[in-house]
Amino acid sequence: MNVNNDALHTIETSLKLIENNLTEKMMSEDIFRWLGVSKSAFNPLFKAITSYSLNQYIRYRRLSEVAYQCQNSEQSAYQIAHHYQYQSHEAFYRAFKRYFGISINQYRSTQFNSQIFPPIHYTIVKKGEKIVINKEMNQPIISETILNHPGSILVDVDIDHFMSVNEKYGYSVGDAVLAQTLLRIKQVCDNYEHIKGPWRYGNDEFLFVTKGNAKEIVDEILKAFEIPMLIQQHSVDVSISIGTAIIADDSINRAQRSMLKAKQQGKKRADLSNIE
Repeated sequence: MNVNNDALHTIETSLKLIENNLTEKMMSEDIFRWLGVSKSAFNPLFKAITSYSLNQYIRYRRLSEVAYQCQNSEQSAYQIAHHYQYQSHEAFYRAFKRYFGISINQYRSTQFNSQIFPPIHYTIVKKGEKIVINKEMNQPIISETILNHPGSILVDVDIDHFMSVNEKYGYSVGDAVLAQTLLRIKQVCDNYEHIKGPWRYGNDEFLFVTKGNAKEIVDEILKAFEIPMLIQQHSVDVSISIGTAIIADDSINRAQRSMLKAKQQGKKRADLSNIE
């Protein structure tokens, strides 16, 4: 994606405003007013860069934040949701199930201490006169984990042909696929010790760090995705490709190249050449 610096600054400012006001009565019109921009100019730009409409992004961040806080609180999900501007029990529970494909109680039972939809951050790569934007999630915790675990193994899981899921079933199903992908990876990781993550990193890319048993873990994750996901009465086949890298310099890029190698070899497989 190509975008100029002024446009990126506007989006970065809007994302900060959203994060600072998730518990307030914030509407999209407030963002336009705070930024001093028009709806017609801002909305297409926001969606082009984030892949989400402004209202959808705010909704997802609120739902994700509520779910994340549920894992470390004795309050009911609705008590927390009310703090994030959900005015009825039914509205929150219905929205969570619709957008993430599981109930809040199911999510809470996983004891998953990571966000389904974390804040989006960007890195900028200059290519000639153009600026290319890379979308990243969970960057601070991923970077810290990599820094503190040299010699461990970074695993990169990426959904194959994710856009085809959106095109075939619609974006609401696609968003639920992303949430359930994260949870399926976690269910496998829970069977092993010394694992950090998993975290959602890109739109359809997930990372975790393991001290050992990488081949066994990867094999189990691949098998977990042989079973279709049941979402909104659709049986959705989801395939993944997996890359690996021993943590050292440039770990994420090396794991991504390994993941792309698995895709080039036919998808639905893992590349372990970096760790063998």
